[in-house]
Amino acid sequence: MQNSFLNFLFLLVERHKNKHIAVFLISTLLVALLASFFFLAASIKHDALHALREQPDFTVQKMEAGRSVDIETDRIARYADIKGVSYVAPRVFGRYFTPDRHHYFTIVGVDFFDEQQVCWIAKLFKEIDIKAFLSKKQMIVGTGVKRFLSEHYYENDYHFTTPNGKTVKVAIFDTLPAAQNLIASDLVLMDIELARTILGVAPDKATDIILTVPNPMEQDNIKFKLLGLDFDTRIITKASLEKAYENLFNYKGGIFLLLFLITLVTFMLILFQRYSMVGSAERREIALLRAVGWSIKDVIRLKLSESLTVALLAFGIGVIAAYLYVFLFQAPLLRAIFLGFGNLPSEVRFTPVIDIGMLVSLFLFFIVPFLSAILIPVWKIAVTDAAEALK
Repeated sequence: MQNSFLNFLFLLVERHKNKHIAVFLISTLLVALLASFFFLAASIKHDALHALREQPDFTVQKMEAGRSVDIETDRIARYADIKGVSYVAPRVFGRYFTPDRHHYFTIVGVDFFDEQQVCWIAKLFKEIDIKAFLSKKQMIVGTGVKRFLSEHYYENDYHFTTPNGKTVKVAIFDTLPAAQNLIASDLVLMDIELARTILGVAPDKATDIILTVPNPMEQDNIKFKLLGLDFDTRIITKASLEKAYENLFNYKGGIFLLLFLITLVTFMLILFQRYSMVGSAERREIALLRAVGWSIKDVIRLKLSESLTVALLAFGIGVIAAYLYVFLFQAPLLRAIFLGFGNLPSEVRFTPVIDIGMLVSLFLFFIVPFLSAILIPVWKIAVTDAAEALK
């Protein structure tokens, strides 16, 4: 009986291929589109959260009239005296807009005499000669910055204009690894004092102050102490940054999922209408099966299995196509939903990330409505009167 069932199943799929082909193509497209989105979101989220792990536990900013301004570096000594704080350092960074005012570089000043910051640089490069780097005014640029400079004939150096109108010539020392393109494509690393000069930050000030608190149990208490020391500060925690990223991905994911559900419901209505149209040839097939002893239950199981075969093939091919589209072809067009079109072009290589829970959810999102939409039409076929169908 099992062999007969399988034989009839594959014969029906092949016989009704013209009926199934449109459903198969649309189903594959829907699955591929949603799976591409999930793969892309999971990959960017993985890389972004991995980069956030390198962020300090606390970032202290000075606020005036609701906006961030440069903070005095003499606060560092007071923050370092707080019990539980293991590391305190100033940061100097900012946006430097190019003459066209449409593009900018994110300049980050690095204190190369600070052991912890040097260790962070060492994670990006297998080997870097700090002595050679500090021998003159030099910078390390992201791949997006390097491409932009090359296109504008700045192969070896670039002339920055400071806020007071002076020009500073800075040589290109090296390029950041392409693996860091998600966050570092428009990045420019240079000595902290050189960054102060170009960005117009006073010698006794910094953009913000970062702190490391090794014990998570003490972080709330230390945050309270920091707010108590200076009334004009804003404390940004690593946890709040991670939550902001989570909310961003969930927001974009929710919009896309809503659009998918609307499309899926429309597709299910079309599917229901298509499978409700029972032809005379199909009626005769059911009548013959009933005549040779097949029960209504067996016929329903056969017709559901026929549709399920089409659905499973569409799901499998759709997921494979999505994987190749995202991780092999790097998701052209769709990547702009997350990365955007602004500033410097970024050649991000997406890290392959497979979330089994996501695939199971996608499977249920697709298969359950698919089978639900054809259950009534299948039942309608199965209960067709054999005598009437054979006339």
